[in-house]
Amino acid sequence: MLIGHRGASRQKHRRKKISSIAKEIEIGNDLVRLGQMEKALAVYKEVVGRNPRVPEAWNNLGVVAENLGMVHDALRHYNHALKLRPRYAEVWCNKAMALYRLKRERRAIECLDLSLKLNPGNALAWVNKGVIFSRMDDHQTAIICYDKAIKIDENYAMAWMNKGVSLMKTGEVSKAVSAFDVALASRPDLPEVWFQKGKALAISGKTQAAQKCMDKVLELEPSYKEAVSQQTERGADMEDK
Repeated sequence: MLIGHRGASRQKHRRKKISSIAKEIEIGNDLVRLGQMEKALAVYKEVVGRNPRVPEAWNNLGVVAENLGMVHDALRHYNHALKLRPRYAEVWCNKAMALYRLKRERRAIECLDLSLKLNPGNALAWVNKGVIFSRMDDHQTAIICYDKAIKIDENYAMAWMNKGVSLMKTGEVSKAVSAFDVALASRPDLPEVWFQKGKALAISGKTQAAQKCMDKVLELEPSYKEAVSQQTERGADMEDK
């Protein structure tokens, strides 16, 4: 009875400890959602400093470090998480994008393949894989990846948007516009999709429709540099005339 009681006591203490860690991680997550990355970084660092065997905390620390431009640090944090949990599919996906930012595309694809082997239904991993193939100018393979993501989630706006970009690169501009329209049907608040649709319409010679898209971009995000540049160039053209 005494041994059993001690065991129960330790288990109860462990549950309290795990619960406390989860609460601290959630505080960091809330800060991330508020865009307060520096504060989130401090929270996650404190968590791993006191509890270094929590892979979720190392993963989140990596995500925030990457958002702050500390890509090498992020990669180190992801590797630490994977040492603790080698089958952590989300971390393999995150590690891949850190490698992508370091221009290690082939290794990034290997990591995404590992992530997808562990979790084939991860639409984000398929989108990320498509993005990497797109940067390697293999747009046909990129489109296949985006279609895999869309098969998992037919309303995945970022998959449709990236597919549209690759379709533009392969000269299928009308299909690209259709892809952007699907993306906007579920996420009309994304300025990047409006911008890409505007580019596709401009390529098609539909200048007025393209300008309406650029206007929408600036309505959603007034500081959107590429759209501001488009507006400036249009103003200069009008003055020349």
